[in-house]
Amino acid sequence: MIPWIVFLITLAVFILSVVVDKRAFRNVFLMLISIFFFLYAVLFTDTANTFLRTAVTWAVILAGIAVLIMPLVFVIAGVITIKKEGFSLAHSLSILFAAVIWGAFIFVVLSLAMGQLPMALISLIILVTIMLVYVLATFMGFLIYSELCLILPRRKKCDFVIIHGAGLLHGTEVTPLLAARINKAVEVYKRSGPGTKLIASGGQGGDEKVSEASAMKTYLLAQGIPEEDILIEDQSKNTWQNLRFSKEIIDRMTAGTGAAEVSGAAGTGAPAEAKRKREAPRVIFVTNNYHVFRTGFYAHKQHIKAAGVGCRTALYYWPNAFVREYIAIITREKAVPIFLFCIWLLGLIVSLLPNM
Repeated sequence: MIPWIVFLITLAVFILSVVVDKRAFRNVFLMLISIFFFLYAVLFTDTANTFLRTAVTWAVILAGIAVLIMPLVFVIAGVITIKKEGFSLAHSLSILFAAVIWGAFIFVVLSLAMGQLPMALISLIILVTIMLVYVLATFMGFLIYSELCLILPRRKKCDFVIIHGAGLLHGTEVTPLLAARINKAVEVYKRSGPGTKLIASGGQGGDEKVSEASAMKTYLLAQGIPEEDILIEDQSKNTWQNLRFSKEIIDRMTAGTGAAEVSGAAGTGAPAEAKRKREAPRVIFVTNNYHVFRTGFYAHKQHIKAAGVGCRTALYYWPNAFVREYIAIITREKAVPIFLFCIWLLGLIVSLLPNM
């Protein structure tokens, strides 16, 4: 009975954390902990009925098979991406990720098969195993939670819609990927009604002739969007800056600053709803579905109250994109891997003490 009580407690904590802020990365860990105690309660106690235990057992087996074949799927997706989009490090990430996972797994298995091992190699095997389990668990957790975030309830209307930029075609034209973001933003804009402003956010890359924001504005005007409803943020170079600089525009608008003072904006005045609630403008950012969680995570870090809307991504491109999202998140959330490394290092020191 105790495992079920622990599961219900961890599940309640997870749900509470999501309600407080679904963008926090801690939710991934809380979800994984809840899943662990649920599996433990079902598989290792006598309180679960036979049907539930059998169903969960098969689910675990299928999940294990999925983890084993995931690297192969990622390699195939990487090869297709390179063929379609050209070779680059960004287009090779899924292949590199799969190679690292397979390499670590093969290293552990072959090392254990050697029999008697020196302490240094045993310690290295333990460290690699810890990191392998951590990466696989957090990657799968990140994948599940990211998909969950896309179906969780979100606000329908807003005062500002931030469109996150992407690379331009031939240095001046909106790419299909960026067009999908803009089209989704237009849907949100029309649904929100009069007074809503679109913020085209994206600077000019080294190989681009105009800023991404400028190209987006041209596209929006061609869609019949009034120029006075389009604000330009053309200084950002990455997702973090997209949010930061867009927030500065929103702050100026809701503080009563005329839009004419905002770079690239036409017309004056703030959205009607924002005028009534200047302290809490409703903001929605639009990007690709794989990018929603990281953008929301960055918004959380910058204390920006914003909901995310994602548009679909080509299936072959998704693994590379998601690996990039995972790497970007995990490099900012260093506390847990550093803690695990310290535990390993402490264990290594303790094991060496008798020999000193």
